[in-house]
Amino acid sequence: MTYLSRSSNFFSARRRTVLALAAGSAAGLAAAGPDLSQVTLTVGTPNKTGLHRQLLASGEAEGAPYKIRWADFDSTPPLIEALRAGYVDISAGGETGLFFGIANGVKASILAATVERGESGSAILVRKDSPLKTVADLRGRKIALPYFTKQHYQLARALEQAGVPWDEKLILRLNTTDGLSALVNGQVEAFVVWDPNAAIAETQHGARVLQPLKAVVDAPGVLYAPDSSLQDPVRKAALADLVRRIIRAQAWVLAHPKEWSEQVARLSQISIEAARLSTSRSSQAYAPADDPATLAAWQQQIDFFAAGGQFRKPFKVADHVARDFSPIVPQESASVAQSAR
Repeated sequence: MTYLSRSSNFFSARRRTVLALAAGSAAGLAAAGPDLSQVTLTVGTPNKTGLHRQLLASGEAEGAPYKIRWADFDSTPPLIEALRAGYVDISAGGETGLFFGIANGVKASILAATVERGESGSAILVRKDSPLKTVADLRGRKIALPYFTKQHYQLARALEQAGVPWDEKLILRLNTTDGLSALVNGQVEAFVVWDPNAAIAETQHGARVLQPLKAVVDAPGVLYAPDSSLQDPVRKAALADLVRRIIRAQAWVLAHPKEWSEQVARLSQISIEAARLSTSRSSQAYAPADDPATLAAWQQQIDFFAAGGQFRKPFKVADHVARDFSPIVPQESASVAQSAR
C-alpha cells in the first residue's frame, strides 16, 4: 500500500533505509506470529494533523503486514460513535471525548498516553479587535465550543478559575467550521479550539489568543482502541505492530519539523503559514498509560464531570487501560533513540 511516492523529495535516503528495516522487521514479526494479511485496521483521526497524516508523512503506513484504512472526523465525538459502531480500530486525541463515551457505555481501552511538551495550540480565541482581555471578561458573552472535547474540559476549568458560570445558553455547541464562521461573523465573542484550527484562525482570519488552555489544565491525551478489536487475538497483534509504527511516526515528526510542516500543509490542504504555526507549538510524545500521575490526572477529570452531573455514572479510568500495551511505549522509544545515534 503506497500513499507517497518513493521518488518524492520528502523521502531522504536515510528514511528509505529506515522504511526498509521496518518492513523487514514487520515481515519477521508476521512470520513468527499470526498471519495478519487478512486484517484491515481502520485508523480514526479527529483532526488535521493526527495519526492519518503522521503515518503517511513518516512512511510508517508502508510495509505493514495488514491493510490500513483511514477515517477522518472533525472532532472526537463523532469518531467515538463510529468506534462504538465498530468502524474504527484505533485512534489518538483528546481524552475528554473518550471519557464521555465510556461514561455512556462505549467499550474501549487506553493503549498509551500522549504528553504535550510544547505550548500547544489549544486556546480561547477572540477577534483581533475584541475588547476582551481576560477569561473573566467572557461573563455574559457567547462562546463557540465543540462539546465533549479536551477543550470542553479546559474551558470549564478556565471559567471556574475566573468565577464565570457555565451557561449552555451562551456556550454554543458548534463544530470547528461553524465555530470559526461564528467568530469571524460576530455571532459569538469567543471560539474554543485546537490546532491546526486555531492556527488557521490566527493566520488567515486575524483571531487573537485570549487564553492558552494548556496553562489552565494539562491532562495527557490518549491512544485507544475498542475492546472488540483487542479481544480478537489476530487483530490485537496487528494493533501492537501499529502502535509501534505510531510511536516511530511521532518520533519522525519531532525530528523533522520543517518537513512535517510541509507535509501537513499538503496532506491537510491548509496554508503553510498555519501549518508552521501549528507544528511550532506542538511537541508530543507517547507514554505508558498506567503511569500513576497520568491515571490521577485522568481520574480528576472524570470526577469533575461526574460531580457536575455530566456523566451518567463515574468510573475508574484504571479499569479501562490495556496494561499489556504499556511496555510497548518504552521499548519502541528506546529502539527509536538507538536508531537515531
